[in-house]
Amino acid sequence: MTADHESASAGGGGEGERTGETLGRGGEPTATGGDAIIGATLEGLRRAAEEVEHVAAVAETLQRSLLPERLPELPGLGVSARYVAGAADAQVGGDWYDVIALRDGQAGIAIGDVVGHGLDAAARMARLQNALRAYALEGLRPSLVLERMNGFAREVSGGPMATLLYGVIDPEDGRLRLATAGHPPVLVIGPAGEAYFAEGPAGSPLGVVPFPSYEESTIPLEPGSTVLLYTDGLVERPEASLDEGLEWLRSFAAGVAAHPDELCGALLQARFRDEPPRDDVALLAVRLEPVPEERIEITLRAEPESLAQMRRALGRWLRAADASDAETYEILVACGEASANAIAHAYPPGEASYVVEGRRLDHGIEIRVRDFGSWRPPRSGSQGRGLGLIEQLMDEVEIERGKAGTVVRMRRGLVAREVPELVA
Repeated sequence: MTADHESASAGGGGEGERTGETLGRGGEPTATGGDAIIGATLEGLRRAAEEVEHVAAVAETLQRSLLPERLPELPGLGVSARYVAGAADAQVGGDWYDVIALRDGQAGIAIGDVVGHGLDAAARMARLQNALRAYALEGLRPSLVLERMNGFAREVSGGPMATLLYGVIDPEDGRLRLATAGHPPVLVIGPAGEAYFAEGPAGSPLGVVPFPSYEESTIPLEPGSTVLLYTDGLVERPEASLDEGLEWLRSFAAGVAAHPDELCGALLQARFRDEPPRDDVALLAVRLEPVPEERIEITLRAEPESLAQMRRALGRWLRAADASDAETYEILVACGEASANAIAHAYPPGEASYVVEGRRLDHGIEIRVRDFGSWRPPRSGSQGRGLGLIEQLMDEVEIERGKAGTVVRMRRGLVAREVPELVA
C-alpha cells in the first residue's frame, strides 16, 4: 500500500490528484486549505477597503457640512474660500475656515488645522469651530480668543492639538489685528501686486501647554489689499522644504491681481493642476475693497445688527466724498433712522434685506434706503418720531411707497472744504 501510494503521488496521473485540488460532489475540483485562506484574505481586504472608503467618505461629508455653506456679505470686503480634500488614499484631515460678521461692523476671520485624520479629526474640528464663533461674537480681541480656545481644547475629550489663526479686520480703519497659535503666517498682497508675509509671534498650538501667551500684530491695509489665510497642505511637499513652499506662494500670489475667488482658483490650479493634493487644503482670501468714488450700494440683512455695518461702510464713503465729521455724523444718524424703520416695519419675522445707496451730487450727496416689504402700522405713540428727526438732519426728504417696497430718498448739501495754500 505504501508503494502504490508513493507511485501515484510521484506520477500525479490519477484524476483528482492534481496539486492543490480535491474532488467535490460530481467530480468538480474544490480549493484546498491554502487557496481557501488566500480567498478569504482577499475578501477580507476587499471589505476592509470598502469600509475605509466609506469612513473616509463620511468624514469628508461631515467636514464639508461643517464648513460655512455661504460666506457672509460684508460691506467693504470681498471674501472667498476653498476647501479641497486630500488624495483618495489619504484620510480627510481637520482643515477649516470661518468668517464671522461681528456686531460692531468688523469681521472675524479664522483658519485652523486639527492634528489627525478621519472622523475623529472632523469631530474635533466641529467643536473648535463652534467654540471660536462663541468667543468671537463676544467681541474678544484675537489674543484672548486664542487663550480661551487653548483652554477649551485641553478640556475637550481627547485633547485635540490644532493650529489656529484668528484676526479681526476693520474695513473702515483699514487694519487687521491677528494672533496665531502655531499656524503658517498670513500673506498680504498689496494693491500694486507686492506680496509679503505678516510675520508675528507664533504662539503654541492649541492644547499643548496649559497657560500659553499669545501676542497680537496689527497690520495696516491699503484699499485694494488682499489677505490670504491657508493651511499647510498648500505649501508643504515631501520633495521641497517649507521655506521653498512659502516662497513659491509669495512669488505666485504677487503676480495675481484678481478678485479673491479668482485668486483661490488660480492658486489651486497652479499648485496641483488637476491632481488632488496629498493633504487637505483650506484657503480664505479677504480683500479690502477700494472706496467707490461716485456711488455706493450696500445690501444688508434686515436685522438690527446690520446697522453697525451700514454706518462703517457709509461713513467711509462719506469721508471720501469730503464730508466733514459733523456732516458725516448727521447723515449717518438720518440714514440709521430710515434703516431702522425698514427693519422694524417692512417685514414679518424671517430672512429679508434692505439696500442703502449713496450718490454724489454737484454740491452734496443723496442717500436712498430701499426695502422690499410692506410697512406695518407703527405702534401707538411712535408715529413720526424717526421721520421728524430725518427731516431735521437732511435738506430734502421724499418717501415713495408701492407694491415693490418703500424708498426713503434724502439729500444733503456739503459745505466745501477749504484747501490750505502751500507756502513757497
